Amino acid sequence: MGVNSISAFSASYNYIDSEHKRIMEELRALGIEPTGNKSTDKMKLQQAKEAQKKSDVKETEFVKEVQEAAKPQSESSGDDAAKEISAKNMTGAAQIADYNKYKLLGIY
Repeated sequence: MGVNSISAFSASYNYIDSEHKRIMEELRALGIEPTGNKSTDKMKLQQAKEAQKKSDVKETEFVKEVQEAAKPQSESSGDDAAKEISAKNMTGAAQIADYNKYKLLGIY
């Protein structure tokens, strides 16, 4: 075995194709240590991406549930706005009494 054949063998041993490099980088970005075997790393990456998609779906479902739960509260704030408008339209003694009450409470 000549020197040229040893260096050629060494170069081919150290060579990792670009796809495997990309897979290894993506695994590291996800916090998973690559094994060095392309097929195993590729499978790990696919499993990690599927798990991430499932968690994203669960997260969006959770956000939708929270938004649905917040809707009745926003409707009640509409009732508060209607009360505020009617309070502005009050005249006479009732309006002065409410003003005094709020002044005592420190709201005005």
